[in-house]
Amino acid sequence: MFGNKKQSLPPRPNFPNPEHILEDLSNASADDVAFKVMNEDNIQTENVYILTDHNNSEDIYKKVKIYLNVKEQLKQLEIILKREQEQLEKDNEEIRALADSIRKQAQAALIT
Repeated sequence: MFGNKKQSLPPRPNFPNPEHILEDLSNASADDVAFKVMNEDNIQTENVYILTDHNNSEDIYKKVKIYLNVKEQLKQLEIILKREQEQLEKDNEEIRALADSIRKQAQAALIT
């Protein structure tokens, strides 16, 4: 009666490349949602700044300081991610080499 109606979902979009992400971050404003995710200390201080007058130069200075700190943290995280990606690629190559070696040993054992 109801039948099997298979709902096909559209394919997931491709992940943006690092250059596109960095471009988006450099063009983002200080109150962008990307900068809302911080550690607990920064979240508490940020909420204090949101409640203050936006025209106050001291508040603006604090927001810019937070923005610059987050931008620096992102640069450091980028370096860490690149280092970890290189390590993963190196480990992947080693695993493939080990797998090939094991495969060759298994084939040699079967032949003899």
